[in-house]
Amino acid sequence: MVRECALETPAFAQLWRIWRGLDDRAAAFRAAGGRVVGCLGCDVPEEYLLAGGLLPLRIAPDPESGLAAADEVLEACFDPMARSQFDRIVRREEHKPWDYIAVSNSTDVLVRLYLYLRELRRTEKDAPVPDTAFIDWLFTRSRKFQLYNEAQAGLFRKKAEEWAGKPITDGDVREAVHVLNGQRAALRRISALRLGEKPRVTGTEALVITGAGFYMDRAEHRNLVNDVADAAAAWPPLTGPRLYFSGTEQYGSEVYEALEADGAVIVAEDQDCGMRWYEGDTDPELPPEKAVARRYMLRSPSPKKATVAERTEALCRAAGEAKVQGAAVCMNQFEEAASWDFPEEKRALEALGIRAAEFCKLPYPPARDPALKARLRDFAGSLRGGTADG
Repeated sequence: MVRECALETPAFAQLWRIWRGLDDRAAAFRAAGGRVVGCLGCDVPEEYLLAGGLLPLRIAPDPESGLAAADEVLEACFDPMARSQFDRIVRREEHKPWDYIAVSNSTDVLVRLYLYLRELRRTEKDAPVPDTAFIDWLFTRSRKFQLYNEAQAGLFRKKAEEWAGKPITDGDVREAVHVLNGQRAALRRISALRLGEKPRVTGTEALVITGAGFYMDRAEHRNLVNDVADAAAAWPPLTGPRLYFSGTEQYGSEVYEALEADGAVIVAEDQDCGMRWYEGDTDPELPPEKAVARRYMLRSPSPKKATVAERTEALCRAAGEAKVQGAAVCMNQFEEAASWDFPEEKRALEALGIRAAEFCKLPYPPARDPALKARLRDFAGSLRGGTADG
């Protein structure tokens, strides 16, 4: 739910236009001579891209387009949202908004997409796939894997230097870290306004505020988010059941809007287009590779890259701290492996008095399931015993 008080706030209105694609900042950046790196996955270390003067641009799915190009290459068992992202890359007839591509192993499907992109470049010399880097993080927390991840960070730094056409110094990285940490701090101000006893920002509004940052200069985004946070402190408080959202990343607002349609408030989430993206800072006092590796390695476990025990513990801790009455876990079609955690998560959440519901095998876009909106609203409505102020 996006309210009039938000749309009447100039900084939010600007972010709203960028998030909806009505203000193409990446095109303006390229027109001024800049180079853009299309990113797949939420674990691409932007520190090196910014340090090299490159603009990271999240490759979002395109629900309005067909999948003809992807259908020529991918099997039918690929997540439909990932198919749409892949289709955007491999279409031949379309001008692409990026010069290079970086793929992180944030999910298993992205690993497979990278392998297909690499094979297309190898076998089809005219394939519309630019130079593509892969970041192979290990997410298990151990000293051995920390050293491996530091090496991966160093390899990506060299690739960013190649794309930038210049060396990236430690000072360049520290300047980029300062910008990104400032952006994350600004977004955490929005989180505080959601998590308070009287929330001032809806989950849908937060989705817009955060998501606009995928497509624009990070320092400008930081400034706009701080302006929104200043204004939002005076927005009307929200009442209604408090909800936690987990699962597939949300590039559109349909699912959040349905959950919030009758007054529920999504106060927190761990999906990769939300709070998990700006969780944790990069330590500017550490050597760059160590700092970058630690930042991406030590965030809360991803809904798709952790054990059942890790996910259950993280989800219960986050939902409990958010003081929610309900948790909605949504997973797209062919993401069934990630949904295997839910029975254990449900038992643990309900032991805390938090009602949990799973919505899995969802299509992309969500509107292709005509019953989904009503199901989401019914679940949110069933939590009427709780309110947003606890």
